[in-house]
Amino acid sequence: MLAESGAPGYSAYVITLARFEKPEEAQLARMRLEAGGVPAFIPDENTIQVQWMYANALGGVRLQIAEEDFERAKEILDAPPMPEESAE
Repeated sequence: MLAESGAPGYSAYVITLARFEKPEEAQLARMRLEAGGVPAFIPDENTIQVQWMYANALGGVRLQIAEEDFERAKEILDAPPMPEESAE
């Protein structure tokens, strides 16, 4: 897929990094990536939220990133989530 790129030297190619059954799962992964400095987006998110039965027809809820962020994104998602800090 080719997308417009506003940053010089930034790839215009986006790839699907992962697919999820639920939009909430995709949002959690997107937030982890963005916290790690990897921009990510979920195409068709609104369609799936309104018509959840379309998720399978669309190939699940896709999480997409720029092609050059692939290695860093895999590292972030493969790492265990950080434990919550307890408020004592």
